Amino acid sequence: MNNIKIWVLAFLLIFSFGSCNDDDAQVTPEIPNSQISPVSAHNKVIYEVNVRNYSSQGFNGVKNDLQRLKDLGVDIIWLMPIHPIGVEKRSGSLGSPYSIKDYKAVNPEFGTDQDFKNLIEAAHSMNMEVWMDWVANHTAWDHPWVSQHLDYYSSLNGQQPYSPNGWNDVAQLNFNNQNLRAAMIDAMKYWVTNFNIDGYRCDAATFIPKDFWQQARTQVDAIKKIAWLCEGDNPDYMSVFDYDYAWGFNTELNNFGSGTNTSNLVTACKNLFDNPAYKNKGRMVYVTNHDLNAHEGTEFTRYGANVLPLTVLSFTIYDMPLIYNGQEIGMNKAMSLFEPSPVQWNPTNKIYLDLFQRLTKLKRTQPALEDGANRGALKVIPTNKENVFVYSRKRGDNEVLVMLNFNNVAVNFKWNGDVPSGSFKNIMTNEQKSFSANEGNVLMEKGYAVFTK
Repeated sequence: MNNIKIWVLAFLLIFSFGSCNDDDAQVTPEIPNSQISPVSAHNKVIYEVNVRNYSSQGFNGVKNDLQRLKDLGVDIIWLMPIHPIGVEKRSGSLGSPYSIKDYKAVNPEFGTDQDFKNLIEAAHSMNMEVWMDWVANHTAWDHPWVSQHLDYYSSLNGQQPYSPNGWNDVAQLNFNNQNLRAAMIDAMKYWVTNFNIDGYRCDAATFIPKDFWQQARTQVDAIKKIAWLCEGDNPDYMSVFDYDYAWGFNTELNNFGSGTNTSNLVTACKNLFDNPAYKNKGRMVYVTNHDLNAHEGTEFTRYGANVLPLTVLSFTIYDMPLIYNGQEIGMNKAMSLFEPSPVQWNPTNKIYLDLFQRLTKLKRTQPALEDGANRGALKVIPTNKENVFVYSRKRGDNEVLVMLNFNNVAVNFKWNGDVPSGSFKNIMTNEQKSFSANEGNVLMEKGYAVFTK
């Protein structure tokens, strides 16, 4: 969808709910996100940074951009792996950041240890967390352990080490080896002790025995209680982790793609929400991330004109929303994990930036949108139009009402049963609105509207 069409659709959508003028689509919400604290520890927004692609200045480039991220409404900065990258058997000219050569060092391309410390300290001064990406399943082929501790590695068909899952640039570790476990945990403790990080996003976590993560968490949390995000969707691991990936739900989003038939999408949302294994734990919901962007194309490639309504859904349907660097400005670029591929920061699509600012503010201030045990109830609200998805999230007196139109044409829908009661505020216009059974509700093509009470 080109920029002109995006502007037209967004203007018509805003106008249809009596919204703001053209200038309003380019301004920050009335209270800057930098002045808003999450309503609780369960209302946070996470932002993924590919340090290599984010800025040519590495850690300093991220540090210098912290105020922009704070204004955007980011609470957690997840840094993709920051370690030196292996050279032997590397993929591409730069190698994958997930091919770790030294667990206790920073990639000199990104800066020094002190630069990293300065970034963390600056983030902490702004009440933002810094999470590291931890790659425990495998190392680079030229990690010193390969020559010094071959027993740390697994064997397959007489080959030790071997590359798992077709990842030819890495060597599989053996977590049956207790010395390997101790060395890995020692490295994880190093970054908490010496750099004061706030969390680990654990790569390929479900490929590793759960009891290793329990060992690691027990020892790391004894130094400082940090957050733990599992890259996986095996609920058994949630006895250890605080969050995991809603990978299965994202698969359903990809299957929905640029389509219009919402029945499967609604079912996927209900299944996500009703999964009893996550009653007291959180999940991360996203429309894109580094893997999807690099290997399956941008969100525009996968979702077409559905990008905007699905972005709204990702912030309001369930738990912690993820923003991948560049997503907030409407960037349509697939970034390689192995070659130079910088984020294209200009031009900024004001429609996307404004929407993300409003959605982060919504997430961070509405009790109904908390995750885990405080999760607000989900109610799907029937209408008389196909491919219109309306739902509410409610907790106590707080309610968030979301309307999404996946049709390729504008619709004027009415309620097919219950009518949302009370006075709601449109988050795009700040105007109050009450709904009735007789009055129609207009949504433009691929349109959306969000209200709070």
